[in-house]
Amino acid sequence: MGLFSRFTDIVNANLNSILEKAEQPEKMIRLIIGEMEETLVEVRTTAAKNIAEQKTLARKIKVTQEGVDRWHEKAELALAKNREDLAKSALAQKHRYQAELSELNASNEQLSEFLNAVQDDAVRLQEKLNEARRRQ
Repeated sequence: MGLFSRFTDIVNANLNSILEKAEQPEKMIRLIIGEMEETLVEVRTTAAKNIAEQKTLARKIKVTQEGVDRWHEKAELALAKNREDLAKSALAQKHRYQAELSELNASNEQLSEFLNAVQDDAVRLQEKLNEARRRQ
């Protein structure tokens, strides 16, 4: 994420300077555009991997939530049959699933924030690439 922002800052800061100083500005702009295109591909690849990871995490969250619900029902059933020992065991399992669910939700939130940042970087880089192409 920082790498892409840093790259675009460097391109912004040096694009005009390079073009003014270069003996062959056409070659330099082509080089810059090529580097920007490669970086954009990397950013989009990272975003795609993160989207896939987020979908996998969403499935895990769903399964874990179902586990919480299932153990809650088992605890209620055990209490209905006056089996407090089974109810305690079921509630212990439910708490384990709830702890895992909390961790998964926190991971999902972090992944969402990272994905948003990567997508923002991709948009900014695409804008810079379009500007560089226009200057070309």
